[in-house]
Amino acid sequence: MAQLQRLREVRERGQWIPRSDSLYDCTHIAVCDNLDMSDERLRAIYAATDADELQQRYDAWATEYDADLEALSYTAPIAGAEQCHRVVGPLATVLDAGCGTGLVGARLAALGVGRLVGFDLSAEMLRCAGERGVYAELVQGSLLEPLPFERHFDAVVSVGTFTFGHVGPDALAHLPAVVRPDGFVVMTFRDDVMRDMGFDRAVERLERDGVWRLEDRSDPAPLIVEDGVGADMRVWTWRVLG
Repeated sequence: MAQLQRLREVRERGQWIPRSDSLYDCTHIAVCDNLDMSDERLRAIYAATDADELQQRYDAWATEYDADLEALSYTAPIAGAEQCHRVVGPLATVLDAGCGTGLVGARLAALGVGRLVGFDLSAEMLRCAGERGVYAELVQGSLLEPLPFERHFDAVVSVGTFTFGHVGPDALAHLPAVVRPDGFVVMTFRDDVMRDMGFDRAVERLERDGVWRLEDRSDPAPLIVEDGVGADMRVWTWRVLG
């Protein structure tokens, strides 16, 4: 009965169902009944089956990414950036993990964050981010691997990256590993992603292991509209322990 109810919810929302808790290489089942994605590129992104395919699709999307997401009422970058600034204040050093074209970085720079470093899988996305002129450094790489940074950031912010077709829960530990003690990790999660991909269990495991402590969790809000329906997201904030 629970599975049937879940399927009904998925059909209504035009959602992608992960078949495993793996990372970029997870496969997906498209529930196609009544599916009317507002943008074919977003459908392609969710359907990516490995890191190379995801990188290629983001490279192809980069120049039109901002306009497409504006059409989807994508406000998660603003919400994530403002929460990050709220906890670290001005003059902080922040890693934007999965920075894309720099939507989060642009907002952080406007708020007065001191030094921004962007990290992303897509070279074309990084090129677009560089054109904003707000990042002190841009680094290409995969969040599936330990990050190529020392443990010195005041915060890591990651918006829209740990989700279907992207990065799974096993990679969560890579973020606090580059944050100084008493720094912060700020992330956005869709409620269904947190539940269905096992992020809730991974988060709790890191708390039990003394890696971080939950500081704040926002109320759910429709930070993106897909197929005409708002998808609830929350901004989560953890304090990194010593």
